[in-house]
Amino acid sequence: MKSFRIAVGILAIIPLSMIVDSLFFHPEFYEYGSLGELLYPIFGIPILIFNMWAWIHPEIIEFYFLGKDKQP
Repeated sequence: MKSFRIAVGILAIIPLSMIVDSLFFHPEFYEYGSLGELLYPIFGIPILIFNMWAWIHPEIIEFYFLGKDKQP
């Protein structure tokens, strides 16, 4: 599980860099109807959701992706 957290944490650089890019460097790339507007929901949001699951609810990742079931 630790290696999964590290891998997904490294992938979190992608959506965070897209946010910084849209706020400070190239806001015209993320305007209405542009490619950047479409790329963030496709790549950024799933990576951030996997990060949330890996750090807050790791049992979801273990059950669905690693096949471990913790029965009380």
